Amino acid sequence: MMAQTQTQPAPRRIVVLNALPLNALPRAPLRMTVEPMSAVTLARWLEHMVRQGYAVVHYIRHPATIRLLRDLGAPIDEQPNSGLYQYADGDIIIVVTLRQPQRGAEIQRVEPGDVEAWEVRIQPIA
Repeated sequence: MMAQTQTQPAPRRIVVLNALPLNALPRAPLRMTVEPMSAVTLARWLEHMVRQGYAVVHYIRHPATIRLLRDLGAPIDEQPNSGLYQYADGDIIIVVTLRQPQRGAEIQRVEPGDVEAWEVRIQPIA
């Protein structure tokens, strides 16, 4: 009798980025759904999604933004992922940016109203 192999479901993950790198997406027709949310809503939503079994990986390299999200309760690591993001089927992408970034200046303190966030879902177009 042959051993039955079970296929592991693809990991469900939420990827937090500071921008949407189109070169990380499949080179195919895609449909994107983009919904804005506040930083406070994002932190609560991430907590809920982790309880639902999602893993959170982030590529945010701005220390003040990381600190804000963590202070709000977002379940993200203190250190960002050091690699380059590459889309995996089913990823939920969160883009977090400063509302008014300052060129050439490192902002040390960020308040919830200083940050904008969007939930991005990708679907292939058949």
